Amino acid sequence: MADTLHTDLETAVHSKALEDAYQAASVARRTLYSRAVAYAAHLVRTHLPEAATLTVDTDEIELHEVADAKGNVLWHAPTAAGHGLPGSITDEVKGILSDTTPFGSLAGAAGWKAAPQGLPFRMIRLPEAPGQQAADHSELATRQSATSYFPTPEGPAKVHAEFTPGKYTFKATGPNPKYVRETTDRIRAGIVNSGIQWALGELAVTAHWTVVRGGSAADLALACTATAHPDVALVGVRDLNDALALLKAVADQ
Repeated sequence: MADTLHTDLETAVHSKALEDAYQAASVARRTLYSRAVAYAAHLVRTHLPEAATLTVDTDEIELHEVADAKGNVLWHAPTAAGHGLPGSITDEVKGILSDTTPFGSLAGAAGWKAAPQGLPFRMIRLPEAPGQQAADHSELATRQSATSYFPTPEGPAKVHAEFTPGKYTFKATGPNPKYVRETTDRIRAGIVNSGIQWALGELAVTAHWTVVRGGSAADLALACTATAHPDVALVGVRDLNDALALLKAVADQ
């Protein structure tokens, strides 16, 4: 019979501490890669604004190729060296790669898949340029709404969200008017911390349910629902830059 690890309190504390540190490191690594790609995209697009992907040699730590969204090559090393991208840009990108690739998990955490040339070449998809993001957000040029229902100890609850183009505002209503400011702050913080962005306009969230117990617990449920429930107002595709690539409202259900 195989030995099993003795799980006393001290062992459990050490195990939990390691797990917490591992999770924090994983988040930090993903953040590092997304920030590195965003910086590299900014540098390359100052000279090649149509750049959509970078191909890098992860053995030599070199920028190998730049292509647009259709796969057309905009720059290639070494044949294009000195043309299209100045040496100062390629050197800075090399520095970014040198600083980040030692953290590993390039396919998993970074999302840098093997390029068509095969390993050690990897393709990096760049985040959308600001102009492209604005074009996506223009789809919100009409009033939209979404509704969600979920159970509570006091009976069924309903959360309704409305988006109206115009001046940027955000407001939340009920079920505890006393805590509405605190609720609004929670939802704002949840959206900001998750990296979600929305277009210029008013987002109004209203909750309807019977609350027997006092306090802000019910408003916390409202905040969590508005930011996380799949059937409420905000839905989109997260990109490698932790930005929302597409923002829509879900149809009423």
